[in-house]
This record gives sequence, C-alpha cells and structure tokens, in this order.
Amino acid sequence: MSAADPRMQVPIPRLAPPAGWRDIPIDPVDEPLVPVADLGPRIAEDPRYFAMGLPGSLPGCWVRGDLGARLMRAADSLPDGMVLLVWDGWRSLETQSALFDSYVDELAAQYPDLARAELEQVARPYVTPPDPGHRAPPPHLTGGAVDLTLAMVDGTELDLGTGFDAFVPEAGAAALEDIDLPARANRRLLFHALTAQGLTAYVEEWWHFDVGDQFWAAVTGGTPRYGPAEDPSRE
Repeated sequence: MSAADPRMQVPIPRLAPPAGWRDIPIDPVDEPLVPVADLGPRIAEDPRYFAMGLPGSLPGCWVRGDLGARLMRAADSLPDGMVLLVWDGWRSLETQSALFDSYVDELAAQYPDLARAELEQVARPYVTPPDPGHRAPPPHLTGGAVDLTLAMVDGTELDLGTGFDAFVPEAGAAALEDIDLPARANRRLLFHALTAQGLTAYVEEWWHFDVGDQFWAAVTGGTPRYGPAEDPSRE
C-alpha cells in the first residue's frame, strides 16, 4: 500500500456528540485488559500521563482484549512503514480526577469570573469528570477507549493538526475538513482505519476512539459491555 492511501481522500463526516451516554445501562462482560506492548510491531506506545507524572498513571498502556485485536487489524491496514502510536488506554480514577481538576484550574485562570460549577461544565466535553459510583464510568476507566495517533516506524509522529490533549476547536475530529493540509489527509487515514474496525470517533478529539463502552453505544445504538476495569498493575 502506497503512502498516498485512498482513504486520505475520503472526508470525515460531521459527527454528533454521544448524547445521553451516561444513561445507557451497561451489560458487563468479563474481558481482560491486555498490554499494548504485546499487540505486535505495528503498534507502539508512549504513555503520556506517566511521562507527565500524573497520579495513578502506569508505565504502559492497557486496553480490553477485543479493542486490542481491532487495533492490530487497523494497524495492519496502514501504509508500509507506518504504525499506530498509543498515548493512553485504560486510565485510573485517580488519573482522571487529576486531569479534570487540572483542566478546570487552567480554565479558572483564563476565566476568573466564572464559578467553579460553570468551569466544570466547560471542561466536561474534553475531560470526563470521575464517577465513583460507576453508573457512568469515564470511557478510559473501562479500557474500551484509546487515545492514539499515526507515526512512522522510527517513532516520528505524523502531523494531525494539533498535539495530544489540545482542547481547542481545531482538535475536533472533522475540524480540518475545509482546509487542504497534510494533517487533514493523516487525520482521515486514522479515522477510516479505526472506524473500519468498528471503533467510533469522538467529535471533540481526533485522537480518541471507543468500542464497547457507553460512548460507543450512544453512537452505534449497541449495548455497552464494558464497565470499569480493575487496575492491571494490581492483578
């Protein structure tokens, strides 16, 4: 397959947010997490939150077994010399809380006149607040969500328009569709490689994809099968 992959010419459709996802009942299955490091040579990892020293983060990325299999098929479909680079998979509540609080604090510095509750509402589309009751676990806590990008086998990350966790309008999955940039082609390739394997994309973040969790169910109409997963470092 050449670098001029035909999927780069196929637009990303305008996506809707996963409305009502918190209210969809989970029918949980017993499916283990697997280390991304074991998913083969076409999937690399760079656990960003561990590198940042966030509480509760792990030195390696983990995902549900079925998600791992889908990622391997997606990676095998990429042009020669290209790999999937995973930034985050399963995420602890401790890390989720640290991320949410950090982003709310960042917003507070930008908008000092807003009350805490208002700031949290602004943060919600980008960082899901932790839910200790687990009725609506954050997608990453289930192991059914993954943050990733495209890279070359030498580790060089491709241009997809923004960095990881860039909470700006340009980070939206389809935000570059009206701009003819190399990043648009790369973003399309990532989108189509993953959605062809049954993953759903998140409207606000080009790097975030789901399968089997409540985000995925809200988009597909399926039944979510992933509730909160246990910390794999404690097994």
